[in-house]
Amino acid sequence: MIDNKRRHPRLKHRAKIRMTVPASSEPVVVDMRDFSETGLFLLCANELIPPIGALVEVQTTEFDDAPVQTAIVVRVEPDVGFGLEFAPR
Repeated sequence: MIDNKRRHPRLKHRAKIRMTVPASSEPVVVDMRDFSETGLFLLCANELIPPIGALVEVQTTEFDDAPVQTAIVVRVEPDVGFGLEFAPR
């Protein structure tokens, strides 16, 4: 059983998320598995997973002019995806 130390409940929600790693290539669109008040989990291929500690910018594609949010990679699940925590503004 996984030890759940989550501060905020996760809400399952499938959405397409545009992700950009600053100072790298073009944005990519990946799938979101779930989100909470403090972060989200993105599903993607291993080659798209940034290293733990990397800053990324995320934006939902569900509506035009969605805000861009900076987040930090805090957890990686190989062959699944990675967890992000929103960076303080």
